[in-house]
Amino acid sequence: MAYQSQKEANSVMLVQMQDMKERYETEANDRERDLKLLRAENDRLQDFVTQSASLTPEAKMEKMASMEIQRLTGENLDLRDRLDKMDEDNRKLKKAVAQLAQRSQLQADSTAQISGDSLAEVRYKERSWLGMLEFDRADLQSLVAELVLNPRVEQFNDFLPSTLPAFLLFMCIRYTDYRNDESLVKSLMASATKAIKRVVKGFITNMDYLSFWLANLCQVVNCLRQYSGEKQYSDQNTHKQNEQCLMNFDLSDYINVFHDIAFWVYESILQFIRNELSTVVVPAIVDNEGIPSISDSRPSGMRGRGASQPAKKSSPDTVVRLMTGYLRTLNARGVPEDVARLIFRSMSYYISATSLNNLLLRKELCHWSRGMQIRYNLSHVEEFLRESRLSPPSSQTQELLEPIIQASQLLQARKTDSDINDICLMYNKLTTQQIVKILSSYTPQNEYEEKIPQSFIQKVQDHLKKHRSKEEPTIMMNVDYVFPLSIPFVHSPLKLEEILIPECINLTFVFVVWVVVVVVDLCLFVC
Repeated sequence: MAYQSQKEANSVMLVQMQDMKERYETEANDRERDLKLLRAENDRLQDFVTQSASLTPEAKMEKMASMEIQRLTGENLDLRDRLDKMDEDNRKLKKAVAQLAQRSQLQADSTAQISGDSLAEVRYKERSWLGMLEFDRADLQSLVAELVLNPRVEQFNDFLPSTLPAFLLFMCIRYTDYRNDESLVKSLMASATKAIKRVVKGFITNMDYLSFWLANLCQVVNCLRQYSGEKQYSDQNTHKQNEQCLMNFDLSDYINVFHDIAFWVYESILQFIRNELSTVVVPAIVDNEGIPSISDSRPSGMRGRGASQPAKKSSPDTVVRLMTGYLRTLNARGVPEDVARLIFRSMSYYISATSLNNLLLRKELCHWSRGMQIRYNLSHVEEFLRESRLSPPSSQTQELLEPIIQASQLLQARKTDSDINDICLMYNKLTTQQIVKILSSYTPQNEYEEKIPQSFIQKVQDHLKKHRSKEEPTIMMNVDYVFPLSIPFVHSPLKLEEILIPECINLTFVFVVWVVVVVVDLCLFVC
């Protein structure tokens, strides 16, 4: 026993001696460094005394001021280097402490505190995730790069939702709000919006990427709404989600910023779609002869012109295949249903406007059989819209095809004086000038069909002017019209505290914020 005590005492003395040796060496190094600095200062002052012997008092003062400025500048640079090094060491130590804390919590499932001989109180602890991501200001650009610039659309599938970057970005926004760091949240927002614009410009002709970022922008807008604390957006929140609402900042202005970027992406998608459809709409809807039995029934005097035209390869199925691909991409990337419906409304309007404008400019197409062909071709598009489940209700989208549908029906309609009132009532989606233009361009199907008299056209025009006095005098439709985007609020039941960061998003420098809470207290008997 005495030997063991002596051994422990020797160990303590050895540790103390090592500590004293380390302190002595540190002090000796510090004193040696100070001595070198004093010697350098002494040499500098001696040089100054030697040089200033022949100088005037004013020159001496200027020389002294210059030397003092040089000395202070050198000290300032040294201190700044030391401060930067200390900040870097501090950041590394904080990360190491956080990692060690996480590991220790994973290994320690419970902690028992035993007091007395007969009873022991056991406290079970678990982590409460706060649904936010902690990051350092120095890692801001790396964070934005991993969330915005680096993700590839192919990485996201049924098991990894496409809107995950939006949720991760919002969790970072929540951290800046939790810290009440206004400069950090401004830097994060500015960097994120700039990066999104950059990546969209790089993929401006890629429907997949455009749909991906439209969905994420809509999700960011909805997250900022849902967790803003406003009652109209938080009614469906759980108690935990209401606890996670932003506490310090009102980010409603940034909702408008993200909404404007989303509208720009939405317009880019429509421009991409119009560019693809522009080469197939007219051949597929206006020129295609889908009913073989009347394919050769052209007006007299125009058969030679029709026979000289090259065969059209596009058909209504071509348009339907393109629309099916667009819908599949929008659904796969998580674009909200209302936004997808709006895109298809603009698409339907473009098909109608392009087809009608082409029909109005081509007199050789204004006859009965062409009206039947156009109506048949449009039925394929209508069937797709009905089956695509773009409801409620898809009829709103189908209504945008009415101008070209009514034009095809007008070509097939009976045209006598008794039909003037019906013509003015039934073709309400066509303007007065469009109706008059179609009637004026109408060509009899064959020599047995009478040409429309000018008096009939004049009566129709007078009747329309009488009943449509407030109508704008337009004949051509604006094919570039875009329906304004309004992002609908969609409540997300997803729990922020349950979101995991996948390995494909390399965010090794951020930490999930959590706290430890005691959830159960038990008393156990100890024998």
